Amino acid sequence: MWNPRVITTDAVQNFLEKGGKLDYRPIHTPKGWNWELWAVQTNGAASPVISSKTGEARVFKSSDALVSFHMRIFPDAEGVWVPAPKSGQDEDTE
Repeated sequence: MWNPRVITTDAVQNFLEKGGKLDYRPIHTPKGWNWELWAVQTNGAASPVISSKTGEARVFKSSDALVSFHMRIFPDAEGVWVPAPKSGQDEDTE
């Protein structure tokens, strides 16, 4: 069976150079909202980016951490849009 290519944090720069994009998706945890990093391929397929250190999906536990990561990857960027949970989602649901 064909398995989609896994993108790790070490390979993000190369992934972007080949036309891929990054997406930050809000997720709810018992401690509040976090953001999961997703890789969006040129064909539109998306998958979570896996941390090279932990082997788990790369999650930012604060907007500060998300912005810091983004500015390291895109040093010339003037900012980054941090998505909020979709309307209708509240902190009592996952």
